[in-house]
This record gives sequence, structure tokens and C-alpha cells, in this order.
Amino acid sequence: MKKKLVCLFVCLMVYGMFVCLIPVHVLGDGISPSYEIEVDSLQNWNAVYKHSDSLKLQKLPGNPLDSTRVKPSGVLGEYMVYKAQKNSLFRSFSIYAYYTAGHKYVHPTISISGDGKTYKEITPDIHESGGNAVEYESRGFPVNTKYLKITFQGKITDPSPSIGKVVLNGPSNVDASVPSGTVPYGRMILLNRGEAGETVYYTTDGSDPRFSLTRKHYNSPIPVLGNLLLKTTAVNHSDSGKSAAGMVSTYLYTPASTADAPVGMVDTLDNFKQMASRSNLYIAKNNPGFFDNDRGRVTRSTTGPGSIVYHTDYDIGSFTVYSSFFTGVPVEAQRFFVSPDGKQYTEISAQAGPAGYQQSNWQPYAYEVSSTPANTRFLKIMLVGSVKAWSPQVSKVVLNQNTASVKLVSSQTAGAVKTELSTKTQDARIYYRLNKGPDFLPYGAPLQLTGYNVVETYAVKDGMMPSPIRKFTVNASSDVVVDKYGQMKNAKFAGKVTSDTELAADTQADDAYYDSLKPPADRDNYGGLAGSAEKNGLKAKGYFAIQQLDGRKVMTTPNGNLYFSLAVNGVTANETYTRVTGREQKFESIPPYEGDYKRAFIGKDNFSFYMANIYRKTGVFPTEHSVYSEAVSRLQKWGFTGIGGYSPEKYGGMGKMPYVKMLPLNSMSWAKLDGISIFDIFAPNAEAKIDDAFKKTLTPHKDDRMLVGYFIDNEYDFHKFYSNVPKLKASSAAIKGKLVQTLRDKYHTVAAFNAAWGTKFNSFEDMNEAELPIKTSASWRDMDDFFAYYLDTFFGTVSRIYRKYDPNHLLLGDRWITTSFHNKKFRDPLAEAQGRYVDVISINYYTYKIETDLLEDVYTKSGGKPILLSEFGYGTGEQGLNPLLPNSASNQFQRGMRYRNYVEKAVTLPYIVGAHVFNYVDQASLGRYWQGEWGEHYNSGLVNVTDRPYKDYLKGIMDTNYDVYKLILGERPKYYYDFSKG
Repeated sequence: MKKKLVCLFVCLMVYGMFVCLIPVHVLGDGISPSYEIEVDSLQNWNAVYKHSDSLKLQKLPGNPLDSTRVKPSGVLGEYMVYKAQKNSLFRSFSIYAYYTAGHKYVHPTISISGDGKTYKEITPDIHESGGNAVEYESRGFPVNTKYLKITFQGKITDPSPSIGKVVLNGPSNVDASVPSGTVPYGRMILLNRGEAGETVYYTTDGSDPRFSLTRKHYNSPIPVLGNLLLKTTAVNHSDSGKSAAGMVSTYLYTPASTADAPVGMVDTLDNFKQMASRSNLYIAKNNPGFFDNDRGRVTRSTTGPGSIVYHTDYDIGSFTVYSSFFTGVPVEAQRFFVSPDGKQYTEISAQAGPAGYQQSNWQPYAYEVSSTPANTRFLKIMLVGSVKAWSPQVSKVVLNQNTASVKLVSSQTAGAVKTELSTKTQDARIYYRLNKGPDFLPYGAPLQLTGYNVVETYAVKDGMMPSPIRKFTVNASSDVVVDKYGQMKNAKFAGKVTSDTELAADTQADDAYYDSLKPPADRDNYGGLAGSAEKNGLKAKGYFAIQQLDGRKVMTTPNGNLYFSLAVNGVTANETYTRVTGREQKFESIPPYEGDYKRAFIGKDNFSFYMANIYRKTGVFPTEHSVYSEAVSRLQKWGFTGIGGYSPEKYGGMGKMPYVKMLPLNSMSWAKLDGISIFDIFAPNAEAKIDDAFKKTLTPHKDDRMLVGYFIDNEYDFHKFYSNVPKLKASSAAIKGKLVQTLRDKYHTVAAFNAAWGTKFNSFEDMNEAELPIKTSASWRDMDDFFAYYLDTFFGTVSRIYRKYDPNHLLLGDRWITTSFHNKKFRDPLAEAQGRYVDVISINYYTYKIETDLLEDVYTKSGGKPILLSEFGYGTGEQGLNPLLPNSASNQFQRGMRYRNYVEKAVTLPYIVGAHVFNYVDQASLGRYWQGEWGEHYNSGLVNVTDRPYKDYLKGIMDTNYDVYKLILGERPKYYYDFSKG
């Protein structure tokens, strides 16, 4: 048996509002089991399933330790059995028992069972609290446990203890990481709960943490800075809301030594008494649980700056300021100013970072300055934050009595990573906690780490305040494939970033590069050829339009000038986010979510090294808007004339560059089908629902002159129409029901249908849920007819409603997938149907060589509708990424040549009105986040993960982009690079 000494008595109470435990097992029928808390105070036998008749209930009025108890009579084998409630199981118990002080006693035996017939004896933990109380506890039962049996083993002379309370599925005891006794000054005490989901409370004033108004919610380690009486308990609750508090554990600590603190001060900011002056501040006392139980914090009254000024009669040599920031708004760093006389202030920088543990939506930060200018007697702390006046909240200011934070330095050694910890505070002790272990350990020598590690550290010097708890990650795994900048570790290429200093130097290099670019000066404010409307007889139609120019189809700007849409898709950092949770060992370094890099995360699982690198380079964290705005400036200098699909459409209306939008069809889940990406236009009330959505989304933008037009959607699976649609079930896919209806209308009798299709259906109704095999000539012809009918219905409906709410902008087609384009069976009906309803046919066309015959076929079959090449691109494998089209380019120069060959060929075709390259930034090295482990990771960008432009690639792009209108007007011949010559 395992024995553990704890103090005080045990008791139980019911609470009402705590976080639910999440069951970890699933019953055989797929229903998650419930672990209902049951508390039996044994005032009667109502909660006991079975018991020996010889057992008696003993009442002890006025006894504070369970006034009703089960007293054994001394008959060997007396028992009591508990059975779990309906739909509930047992996973733990706590049995509170009492014996006569000074007398021998025999522990009862305790058994569990799944069926009430076969029992298995278990050995519980035994907690003796001194006097005459004992607790039996055990947890983690098999998932099917429904019965608990207590068997008394004692005799009259040596009886088993009386039982005063039984708690089933209740909380466990709270263990402290350090036993009671003398400990080093500043030692942190961790309170370790038994199970996830339990809430731990503690007191330090001697009161009972189950009832006390001064109890604190445990979230952060507790430092021993003086004599410390620590009383703890845990609370949990079940699905029905029943709650229970566990036994109280008591710990007493005494610091081994105390030293005089340096001349200074600690202001806990419960009032303004220690400040010399303040402005725009008040003391916040609400929700102390969000701030590590701090019941007084300083925050601003308005969103304007707030300030605290301290004036001392001693020199301020160092300080630490503890604050908490609301995680729902951007962190705006606090500012610090020092002065010798309170008249002339100098701003100084502070080391900032997350400190400790996030509570609810509040993340604690610490700002540290280890050395101030000589003769500093005034310190001004300025609080800023333009979003919320109540963030940040400052909880504590320490002057001169602060221990400096721990710094971590790691270096690779044979088979491990050598990790060294240090602090600027002389003679301070350093403690560390590795991978959320149960305790902080004293640091004495460098750590030799292997695998992926999270290291939490703090330092403390006798008499001073402990340093903030800082968290580091050390990846000593041999599985690292991505370096700290998001580059593939083993890839060797020119321009690979190797240090923060090198990255920061890019700011000046970027300015020089972008300032050196001189795009054509003859572009109008839409990117069209200025003056070409009047010169070539083109008309200003107020919006982007399709017109004729010397026998070719051209697009024109709202003022009538010639326009070729050279756009970039994905002008966003969205594809640079990659999943890091669960595969941390693959990344050399991932900044902590709680720190300055939080805005480089989507949730807590997905991280963008690109966003982090911009922050490292500029010192300013990028936003979606700033990424877009900077990209627009760059694209214009590279000669592009528009923003392509899958870019943030909300910024297109800023009027900086022509842009495209996507119709909201993809968001209509009611029209989605299993196994095939097409729109079910036959779904109930489809037309009315589309009408309502178009009215809401199109109307606000119908007068936007910078908007080129709308794509219908992206890469429908038309090439799967014949193979997938006949397999659908009409009960969940209206399109299948429509197919059966058309076949009924044609054949009239099921016998005639069976003869044509080679099937044996008993009725047309039987066909609704069954697969229709396409194997006869008649079946193929019928599917051809139905495919044409579907296309005409879909594009006709979308076009009609579209033009009802937006008669001004171009309908740009549905961005064909290349597979459909290459198959005549789908290409021809698509071209014919879209030719009737769209203004431009868009094709996502990745190819080594422009296939003029296929493009001309589309143009002809559509009745002469112009074509937009809405997505294409090339890449290389130089940086360890995939190259989009394998073997298309061996380096960035060849990428540029591929671009030139593609675009210049397209420009010279008299029906092509644009080409949109994919995309602005390379995809994440280990795959874009929403596709998980196997996400796309292409070298597709104009810039890489460190925001360095591919200058050789872009040189080729600019050579073509700058001359695009010369090519259209025949003022220079098209360029062609012969790859067969190397």
C-alpha cells in the first residue's frame, strides 16, 4: 500500500459552476460515457445499491467530521456496494473513514466490477491526516466499471474504520511539487492536479480553500518569499453540473535564508500611494482570476496614453514592469522614459516578452531594464493601446529589487544540443522546468538535450523578487527539416538567410531595389495604355469591357484604354501558414504563441514564418492589409496591371489596382455534392437562394470602377461528371433526381430504359438511390444530353441573376481546371454553354507550352468569347520546395524565361485578354495549413519566405510586362527562349 502524509481533515461540498470534464472513452454504441459525480454522506442507505444487514448507521450530532457514519459490527465480510447511475460509469473514488484514536484497525478491501458479478480487488492510495481520519483513493478504472464494493475486514477487537463519506468520480488530491519544510528563498511551488479539467484553489492565510472568500484560483507557480502556509483543494464537476471539492492538503514552507533587499521598492499597484504622479489611469479590481489573483491593477480610463511617474531619493538602476494584455487585440508595447531631475526625459528600450501563463484571454508580459543611465531618479511608464482602454493592465512595478530574466543559449554537439542558462543578476540561482514536468529543478551545469523540448526558466537572488518565468523551445531532434526562418534546412541556394542581422539588413537593400525599378510611364491609373482609346477608336464604357481592336478581342479600362490583365493570384500571406502543432520536431525553432509572434499564428496550431520574418526585418508586425498594400506597390513596379483571384477582395475597393472577385457560390453548402466539386443547380429553391445571396454581395460593388469582374467559381470537377453523378443518391443530391426525371421523360417506361442502358431496374423510383452504369452507347448519349442540360441550366441561371444585380462588370467564367480543358468531351460543351452566358472564359492553364489549337477550339466553339488564362506558373526545386511543373526550370532565370514564353505567346493570340500568375509568396515549406501534413508547398512566389524577391525571375517578368502593349500593337516581335539549347 502507498501511504502519503497530509494535514487537516477531509470534507466535501457541492458547487454549481465549474468547467466540465471531457470523457476520454467511448462506449460500444458510439456514445461517450458519463462520469456522474455521486456524493454519499451516508445519512441514509438511499445511495447504496446493496449492503450487509448487520451494518449500522451511526449518528454523531455536532461532530464536524462527517456526523453520520457506517459502523461495522465486527462480522467478517460485511460489505456495501455502489452501482453507477444509468448511462454513467465509475472512474474514481474517495472514501473518508474514521477509527478510534490509539486503537489498531484493519483496512477494508475495495473491489470494482463491470457486471456486479465478477469483482477485481484494487489497492488504493491511503492518506492519513493524523488523529483518527484516513482516506482511501483510487483513479483510472477500466472503461466499463459500474460497481464498487467495500468489504470490511476487521473484527470486534481490531475493526475496520467507520465510513463517513463516499465520493464517486470526484476530484483527486492536490500534490505540491515540493514537500513541506525549509526551501531555498524564492523557490517556486507547483500544484499538480490529478486530472485535466479539475480546478485547483489555494489559500495562504490559513483559511479553508473550499469555503474561503480569500481563496485563489491556481494558475501559476507560487514563490516562497517568506514563511508560507499553503492549503489546497481540487474541484471538479460532472455533465449534470454536480460538483465536488476534494480533501484539503496543507503544506508549510520556510525560506532557508533571507537577505536584505537592495534599496528599491515593489509597487503592487493596489493604490496610487507610491507614485509621484499619474495621468489617465484608474485601479481595476474586477476579475482577479484573469491576472493571477491580483486584485488591483493600473489601466487607462480612455484609449489615449496613460502614464505613471516614480520619483525616488535613490538611483534607479534596474526595473521590471509586469503587465497583462488582452489577447483579442494587438499588443502595443509600453514605453519607458528616465530622468535625473523630472524635467528632461530620455526614452529607453526594455526587453519585453511573455512571462508566466495565460489566464483566460489575458497574457502576462514583463518589461525589463537591467541598466539605466547614471543618476536616474525619475521613471515614467507610458501605457498605450488604440483598440481598448483596458488593455494593457499593469500589475506590479519592481525598482532595483528585480532579478534579471534567464537567457538561454544553445549549440549543437554530438547527438545533442548543449543548452546554457544565465542571468545578469550576480549570485542569483537559476531554476528550470523541462517539458511541463512536475517541478522546477535547480540549474547547475549546461543541459544536454535531445528531441523537442520546452524549457521554462526563472532566476532569483536572496531578498529580491524572482525574475519573470520565461519559456523557450529547444529542438534537438534529428528530424529538423525547416530552419528558424522557414527555409528548408538542407537546401543550399544563393540568398539563403542565416541570421537576424542579415535579415534586418534587407530593409535598406529592399529600398534600393524597389527604388531602382522604372515601370513604363505610359500607363493610366488602371494599368491600361494611356491615350490608346482615342488613338485606336476604343470607347469609354465606364467599366472594364470587351471591345474589338484591329480584328482581335481586347479588354479596355473604364475610360476606354487598351488593357491586358497581367495579374497575380494570392496577394496574401495566407498560403505561408503551416501546421506546427504535432510536428514541432521538424522545425528548428517556433516562437512561443504567447509572445510577440502571436500574430504570426492562425489559432495556436498554424504559424507563418513569412509573417515572422517581416517582423524580424522591420520591427513592425505585418497585418493582412499591410501585406496587401506593400504588394500592390511592388506589383506595379514589376509591371503587373491587376490583382488576381484568392486575394483579399475587401481591399480591392481601395482603388489602388484593378482586381477581381468571386461569386459567393462556393459558400452555399446546400449545393455541394459528395465526391464531386460542382454546383447542384437543381437543389430545392436554388434560384431563390442564389438571388438572395447575389443581391446582398453584388449590389454594394456594382459601381466600383476598379473591379474588373467576377469569377463564377474555381476548378469545378466537370471531368468527373459522367463517373460521379450517376452514382449519387437522389435523397441527398437533387441533381441525381433530375437525371432520373429526364430519363423517365425520355423513355416513359422502365423497360425501354433498361433496354437502352442494359440495366434491370423494376421502376424509375428504384433508380433514385442506385448507381446508374454508363456502359452502352445510349447511356453515353443520354449523359451527353444531361451534361449539356446541366451546363445550360447552371450558367444560364447564374448569368441571369448576376446581370440582374450587376449589369456593369464582366462575368469571367469559372476558371476551368486543366483536366477539363484537355479533354474534348468536356471542353466542347463547356465552351458552347459558357459562350452563351459569360463575357470571358477563364482557364487555369498550367503547361510547358501554349497549345494554340486547343485555345482556338475553345474560342471558336464559344462563338468568339475571349479567354483569360486565370492561373499559371512555374517553379524550381532549388530551395527544397516543389516546382509547380516538374522539370520546367532549373533556376530562377529559367522561371523568368518560362514566364516570358508563356505570356508573350498568349499576348499575341487575338482572343487572349489576360494571364494571371500564381502567386505572390511561396507556399509554406511543409505545406499550407488547411491541407495538413501533405499540403501544397510550391516555389510559386515572386518573393520567398524571407520576403526576398526572386530578382532573376522578376527580371524576365518585367522584360515582358513592360512591353505588353507593344506586343499587342505589333510594335515588337514576341520573345522566345529555346530551352532545348540549355
